Amino acid sequence: MTNAHFIGVSGNSKTGPVAGTTTGDDTCPPTCALRYRRDTNGEVELDKNGNPRQGPCFAKWGHIGLHWNQVSSGKRGGDFWETHDKLRTVPRGRMIRLKFAGDDPHINGNILESEYKHKVECTLPNPHIDYTHHAINEHNLAIWAQSKALGFVQNLSADNLIDADLKFDTGFPVTVVVPSDAPKVSRTPKGRKIVCCPAETSNVQCIDCKLCASERPYIVGFRAHGTMKKSLSTTLSK
Repeated sequence: MTNAHFIGVSGNSKTGPVAGTTTGDDTCPPTCALRYRRDTNGEVELDKNGNPRQGPCFAKWGHIGLHWNQVSSGKRGGDFWETHDKLRTVPRGRMIRLKFAGDDPHINGNILESEYKHKVECTLPNPHIDYTHHAINEHNLAIWAQSKALGFVQNLSADNLIDADLKFDTGFPVTVVVPSDAPKVSRTPKGRKIVCCPAETSNVQCIDCKLCASERPYIVGFRAHGTMKKSLSTTLSK
C-alpha cells in the first residue's frame, strides 16, 4: 500500500503557503536518473553492503528528506486514497503542490490509472503544480492525455537537455534540472527555450508565479541546489 501525507498550509519558503502532498518513495520510477548514483557505464553503484548508492535527487536530503523518509516508512501520513480525499477540503483558488517528494503509484513504471484519476479528481479545479519522472510510454501518455482534457497540468520532469527535447515533443509541459550556474535563459539542443525558475532568480514564490501550473511554450529549468548541488551539477555536465 502506498503511503502519502497531506498538509493544508505549507511552510515551504519556495512555494509559499500552498496545500500539498508527499507520496512514499515506492512511487518513484525505476528509470529516474537521479534516484541512484551510476558509473560511467550507466550501472547503478553499490555501497559496501551491496545496497544502491543514493543519487543526487534533492528530495533525499535535508529537511524534505527527513519528512519523506517518515512518509515512506509509514510513520507519518496515511493511506494514499484517504490522503488525497483531503485535497477536496482545500479552499477554492488555493494552490496545491502535489508530491513535494515522491511520484505517482505504479507497477513497473506503468502508472496506476485509478490512483492517478483519483488524484486529479481531488485536485481540480484548484490551481496545481505536479511533476512526474515516469517514462513517456504509451500507457502513461494515454492517462496523462485524458487528464489534460479535463484541465489537469502534468509537468514531465526531464533528466537532461536531450531528455527535455524528447519529452517536449509529447505536447506536455516540461521541466528540467540544469547546472547550478545555468543562465536565466538557455536553449536545448533542438533550440527549445529554457527559462530558469523565477523563484531561483527573483523574489517570487510558486504560489504567485504559477508558471508550472500552466501550459507553456517553453521549458522551465531548475538549477541544481541543496546538499547534492555539486554532485548533481557534475552529473548534468556529462
